[in-house]
Amino acid sequence: MERQTLRGPECRTAGLPAQQDCSIQEKINLETRIRDGVWKLLSLSTQKDQILHAVKNLMLCNARIMAYTLELQKLEEQIANQTGRCDTNFESKARTACKGKIAISDIRIPLMWKDSDHFSNKERSQRYAIFCLFKMGAEVFDTDMVIVDKTITDICFENVTIFNEAGPDFQIKVEIYSCCTEESSITNTPKKLAKKLKTSISKATGKKVNSVLQEDDETCSSFSSAIFDAKYNLLAHTTLSLESAEDSFRTHNLSINGNEESSFWLPLYGNMCCRLVAQPACMVEDVFAGFLNQQQMIEGLISWRRLYCVLRGGKLSCFYTPEEIEAKVEPALVVSINKETRIRAMDKDKKKTIHNFSVINPVAGQAITHIFAAENREDLQKWMEAFWQHFFDLSQWKHCCEELMKIEIMSPRKPPLFLTKEATSVYHDMSIDSPIKFKSLTDLIQQKIEETNGEFLIGQHKESSPPPWATFFDGNHQVVQKKAERCTSD
Repeated sequence: MERQTLRGPECRTAGLPAQQDCSIQEKINLETRIRDGVWKLLSLSTQKDQILHAVKNLMLCNARIMAYTLELQKLEEQIANQTGRCDTNFESKARTACKGKIAISDIRIPLMWKDSDHFSNKERSQRYAIFCLFKMGAEVFDTDMVIVDKTITDICFENVTIFNEAGPDFQIKVEIYSCCTEESSITNTPKKLAKKLKTSISKATGKKVNSVLQEDDETCSSFSSAIFDAKYNLLAHTTLSLESAEDSFRTHNLSINGNEESSFWLPLYGNMCCRLVAQPACMVEDVFAGFLNQQQMIEGLISWRRLYCVLRGGKLSCFYTPEEIEAKVEPALVVSINKETRIRAMDKDKKKTIHNFSVINPVAGQAITHIFAAENREDLQKWMEAFWQHFFDLSQWKHCCEELMKIEIMSPRKPPLFLTKEATSVYHDMSIDSPIKFKSLTDLIQQKIEETNGEFLIGQHKESSPPPWATFFDGNHQVVQKKAERCTSD
């Protein structure tokens, strides 16, 4: 048996959509259970960060349930319309391009605060909780939540989000959500309502309503505040497609919602910078592999050599043995397979025992031809099918197949539960490239002022008392070293 592998769309069995149907239903059930748990957590939450994270997770669950439900409806329609037929003619059958990985990373959203707001903000400014949702088909992902205020010039998300089963026609919707985190508006809603009622209506009625609210304050304050105040609103959105993919940073326009009167509003420039990478499967996986005989011309004589050939990433790489691939040995021959390549089956007569095909590439105005021979007609058909599929994948994924784009995955660093991640600022970060966020210069100065009660600013501050162990190094102590006596036995 020849060692051959084939990747690509095959005939779908009748049971496959039904299996996907069950899998999606299980995902819906899982997200429903998670949502119920988040509701319970939300009803018991009293801290601002807990409420913000819980509401964010609740939105993620709802978005996933909705996406799964729509995907389930599509599968049910597919099962109803399925005919069960499979076209075996590789030249005329409708093709489906290979899947690929799509990665979004290094998101930067610039803000345009007024100079008076950014540089003259002496008091604690209003803060906002920001996060993103990425939606593509039945897949929904989120970023970490970051907190920004008027001292922040860029909203930064360090997450790397990967979609593993994307087609070349993918559409990723990016949604940016914002919520004002003013503590009085999040955690004290029932008390404010009670106070308003007490002072705005009759004294007797106000006292009654006030007493009722005070009784229920401990049990429903977080729940009520999360519903009415800790609400995320859609701040901006955009859609990313194959044309947006590039192995570098790129700017994308945002559609902004709301205005200055909105509580969730932030002064966005109207664009978003990110790195969108596309990795088609045909660039990172073997499309087809097997043994072929390659024709050589040595001193006017035709000879053949047997090679193990791998079709991958727009190249036909030929080795002497499959083990050379694992040993990372350079291939004996590399033939380009691109949109300019022409492949022709040379012997179509079923009675002939040699089944050849030629690979023709134009190079510097000349046609470079390589001739290969398959072991039998069945292998020849498999190779021709693989070439046709590869040409189709290259045509659909376009510029993403010119050169392999790398996906950089950061090492996971799990933060403590309900810990809010502070956004970075291009003005205040002491080390931009460092993976660890240091305290900004303003934070260090503020800390120093608090430690010296303001004397740090006028240069008059008391010298801090040295630690107890410092007296050993002031030169007033003598260190006596004793040698241990050796014990000898007769």
